[in-house]
Amino acid sequence: MRSRSLLLVTLLALASLLPAASGRKKGEKSGGCPPDDEPCVQSVPDQCVNDSQCPSTMKCCHRACFLQCVPRVSVKAGSCPEDRMYCLSPIQHLCHTDSDCKGKKRCCRTACGRDCRDPAKG
Repeated sequence: MRSRSLLLVTLLALASLLPAASGRKKGEKSGGCPPDDEPCVQSVPDQCVNDSQCPSTMKCCHRACFLQCVPRVSVKAGSCPEDRMYCLSPIQHLCHTDSDCKGKKRCCRTACGRDCRDPAKG
């Protein structure tokens, strides 16, 4: 009986480490934030500080220069490569979220809008 209690305590302790082991902060929910294309409204106060303040599957994300609970989106592995170009054309989005992109490509912000790109290496 004592060994079962010890096993249960050990499993609970390991479970509490899972978010940190997966690269997320404690209380941070899986998934990502949707793109923020809203104009900046600085007079609106933040509605949340972190994901734990949001109901069920919602995440605390930047929306129009303030934090708000919004539905999370799925995010593929890897990070978007940095784009140091300056756009002379009108902004045009060729994707909205990672799920719009084939294979391992991610929907990344570029100088002229969002486009499907291979994740950065490293």
